[in-house]
Amino acid sequence: MPRWKPLPDELDPRVRELANRLREIVDHSGLAVSAVADRTGYGKSSWERYLTGRLLPPRDAVVALAGVTGADPGGLSDLWERADRAWTLTEARLDGLTTGQQDPEPESRPDPRPRSRAGLRPATGPGLRPESRPESRPESRP
Repeated sequence: MPRWKPLPDELDPRVRELANRLREIVDHSGLAVSAVADRTGYGKSSWERYLTGRLLPPRDAVVALAGVTGADPGGLSDLWERADRAWTLTEARLDGLTTGQQDPEPESRPDPRPRSRAGLRPATGPGLRPESRPESRPESRP
C-alpha cells in the first residue's frame, strides 16, 4: 500500500509540485510525519495537511524541513514562492465565487457622486456652492 494518498485533482500544478517535493524529502529522510513535526516545530496535523495539498505550508515550515533533512532550502523556497502565488490566485477566485460576484475593476465601477448637467464633476464638494467655500469668500478688511 502506498504511503501517500493521491493529491486532489483540482490542485494547481505548482502547489502539486511543492507537495510532491515535500513528500519526496520526507520519504528520503526516513522520518515519520510525527518526527518531522517534532523536529520542525510544526504540528503533525499541520504537516499532514501540507503533505496532502490541503494547506499551503508557511515558508518557515518548508525551510525548517530543509534544515532537518539536509534538503536544498533555496530550491524549496523557489518552489514555495511559485506555489504561494498559485495558492493566492486560487483563494481569490474562490472568494469571488463564494460571494457570488467578482468586484469589477475600479475604472468600471459606477461613481456614486453626482454629476453636473454637462456630465462633469462639480468643482465643489457635495452640497456646497462656490460662494460657501471658505477659500472663495472675500477677505474682510478692517
